[in-house]
Amino acid sequence: MSIAKKIELYGASTPNVHKVLFALEELNIPYNFNVLNLRNGDQFSEEFKKINPNSKVPAIFDPNVEGGLAVFESGNILQYLATRYGNGKYLPNPTTDIKGNTQVLGWLYWQMSGLGPTQGNLNHFNKYAPEKIEYALKRYSNELSRLLHVLEKELKDHTFIVGDQYTIADMAIYGWIRYLYMYPEYSSQEFPNLFKYMDRVRSIPSVNKVVTEAEEDLKKDPQKPFTDEERKIMFGQNGKSNQN
Repeated sequence: MSIAKKIELYGASTPNVHKVLFALEELNIPYNFNVLNLRNGDQFSEEFKKINPNSKVPAIFDPNVEGGLAVFESGNILQYLATRYGNGKYLPNPTTDIKGNTQVLGWLYWQMSGLGPTQGNLNHFNKYAPEKIEYALKRYSNELSRLLHVLEKELKDHTFIVGDQYTIADMAIYGWIRYLYMYPEYSSQEFPNLFKYMDRVRSIPSVNKVVTEAEEDLKKDPQKPFTDEERKIMFGQNGKSNQN
């Protein structure tokens, strides 16, 4: 399908945004990347809420649909892009391949409901929480280990997570597991299939482009510790009318 107008991507350098960048680059979809300053609360602006009422990144706006279409939630965005622009390659058509379609979506939802939230919570309590809560760290560390063992077993005989075809499920999963370097307790000795898989996905040109650019940006502008005000903006929202 030809794309007359660029898709607008709204996000920052986060795992969920990288997932969408993997898809846009792999599918060769022209786009503009509108970078939001999450620490300053750009995601809570009324303008952005028109794109995503949940005030989270990523979100996209596709002007190629009549009247325009805003799509939010990273898994939903991946499914949308693959369905509309992927020609059945990155998400099999359910009409012609219901098995493949269901398997890819199963692993996509597995990442959305399990791997992402677990790894995200572990990272939060390990890196951002003002105090160390051992129960939380142990809880999410154990669950992440369990999930990684699920992947390790599944990848024993597969090139990618669903057979030998790179799909949106891989985009979603790799967006998170590429950060395992932050946790040396999860080693290639324990997860050999998983680490080989990570290398395979990273070697895909579209993936390598996104990751390399993200790494270079981080070198130029290393992440600074949160100020109290930034912490309040990022983690103190409760949706009440007296807040953004």
